[in-house]
Amino acid sequence: MIKNYIFEAEGKTKSEAEEKILNTLRLEEKDVRFEVVDSGKGGFLGITQKKPAVIRAYAASKEIPAEKIIHGVLLTMLKKLGISAEVIGMGDVDGKIYIELSSPDSGYIIGKRGTTLDALQFLLNLMIDSKIRHGRKIVVDIESYRDKREMSLIRLGKSVASHVAKTGRSRLLEPMNPYERRIIHIALQKDSRVFTRSEGNGTYKRVRVISMKERHKYKDVDLKKEIPNDSEEETELDE
Repeated sequence: MIKNYIFEAEGKTKSEAEEKILNTLRLEEKDVRFEVVDSGKGGFLGITQKKPAVIRAYAASKEIPAEKIIHGVLLTMLKKLGISAEVIGMGDVDGKIYIELSSPDSGYIIGKRGTTLDALQFLLNLMIDSKIRHGRKIVVDIESYRDKREMSLIRLGKSVASHVAKTGRSRLLEPMNPYERRIIHIALQKDSRVFTRSEGNGTYKRVRVISMKERHKYKDVDLKKEIPNDSEEETELDE
């Protein structure tokens, strides 16, 4: 059972905050244990604004689906960052838990080339114990950014491959996480004019696209055009 609280909500009263928790996570009162963080206070002489009640919810049953816990933790994380968002979809796809968010602050959540979204996803996977999610990776998306990014990377890879094949000069792409690098590798796997390799250290390495005419300069190149093994590095983002 998860030891940390799974959701935090505010309300004009303690009861309102508790009701907000149950409605948001679609749980029954028996499923959670409430903790009062702040019972709320009235404004001084009716002049100052009344302080809201703050309630935290803990899982009280092992039967609570992992998706409910993930839902609560994710929204609480975003709220702590001052971001308003809602979960509009969640489900198991190819053995992973996919979450689709909606928010007026979507650009901020995504960040430059998805780095903020990746960081949010990384933290969520750290916070939700692997046993609770049954070893499944949690993938967070917003406004279908990841699908759009994949299509953009495929177009980029093919465009760069054509340029490299024409000029004979290799091109080094922008830093990417393991998942994005793999998209480039797969997109160019069957292109007989070029081959790819990852260069650099850390999670955000760069893909170099190289003309096959230059393969003699790379003694370690795999002429079978197998995808470079970036999958081992994905654990840096997943867990």
